[in-house]
Amino acid sequence: MIMQTEKDQSLLTEWSVEIDDALLKSKSLCVALFTTDSELLFSNEAFSSLVKGVPCQSFLNPSFDELLALGDISNPIFDGFLTFGDYQSVNHSIAAQIFKKNNKLLVIGGVDTSQLLEQNSAVHQLNREVTNLQRDLIKKSHNLENTLSQLQEANLELNKLNADKDRFMQILGHDLRTPFTTLLGFSGILLENLRIYDIDKIENMIELIHKTSQQTFFLLEDLLLWSKSQAGRIPFEPRELVFEDVCMQVINSLMNNAEAKNIKINLRDNEETVIYADEQMLKTVLRNLLSNAIKFTNQDGQIDICTERSQLKTIITVSDNGVGIENENIDKILDVTQHYVTKGTAKESGTGLGLMLCKEFVEKHGGNLWVESEPGKGSSFYFTMPFSTVIADGKPTE
Repeated sequence: MIMQTEKDQSLLTEWSVEIDDALLKSKSLCVALFTTDSELLFSNEAFSSLVKGVPCQSFLNPSFDELLALGDISNPIFDGFLTFGDYQSVNHSIAAQIFKKNNKLLVIGGVDTSQLLEQNSAVHQLNREVTNLQRDLIKKSHNLENTLSQLQEANLELNKLNADKDRFMQILGHDLRTPFTTLLGFSGILLENLRIYDIDKIENMIELIHKTSQQTFFLLEDLLLWSKSQAGRIPFEPRELVFEDVCMQVINSLMNNAEAKNIKINLRDNEETVIYADEQMLKTVLRNLLSNAIKFTNQDGQIDICTERSQLKTIITVSDNGVGIENENIDKILDVTQHYVTKGTAKESGTGLGLMLCKEFVEKHGGNLWVESEPGKGSSFYFTMPFSTVIADGKPTE
């Protein structure tokens, strides 16, 4: 203890000037000297910043009078938190010791270190919470922007679908009106002149009515299939099929149409190809492609159906030597909203809906459909089908 006192004395003696200067200019250690008559004899910068007006009246808790009443039995007469200010504004507290000697009060105080550390820790924790909140807000804002962007894209897609639907209904209405106009017109003429026309003329008109009725039936059948496909209500039941057997059934069903134009249909399948497909969907694809080929092939023309194996799929080609398609129109024939419809070589009509069904059904099998054509030389429609025994999510695997 004696050695510590000697060190203290040495410090105060050797560094008295520096200590005095530091105390006077300190922003954290408050020093003030009052008389018991409430007169301020000395205060450094830190203490002066705490008081306003009459200094002794800035003592809020305890008040200056309460400090005087403590007496001088022990020194310091006060050791605790001293609050300055008034009841109408923000108050400030310091950890202070007050000594009394020779009718004077010495006030020495400042920020309590443990309190400062606690406050700093609280501020640090608050800053972390604020930072986390900011990050959370940024993340939520980003998610909200993504959601809004997705909603905008969905709205655009919905608007496009509605526009396509309206366009499709207009096309369908137009293409249904034409055959019904033919049916009503010729049946009306026949009804009025049945007893006048000879048997050959009557037969020709009935044949025309029958052919138009058949075309209209095929159109309605395609429409119902396409509608079910869009709603996901067509069962998908793929299994192993011998391609030649399925294809011959379709060829036989269309043979009358081909013979009417003396068109030869050749099936070139030397490998007895086995594919994994839904039989009804495959028949629909072949029926529509063959019907189109017959429609756009001239009298005495030829249609070839070929198969070629490639990796996990079989490429099937339906080609003709008919009128062909202009390059700028190839994309249009697979988009029903474009309403690209042309008459066949025998004035046959259609909506293009059949090709849309072909595209839907081929893609259902994980395949692709594409077209190559040259005006005046014919067209080739290619589509792929898996020959593996498993199809998952539209992707065939072995």
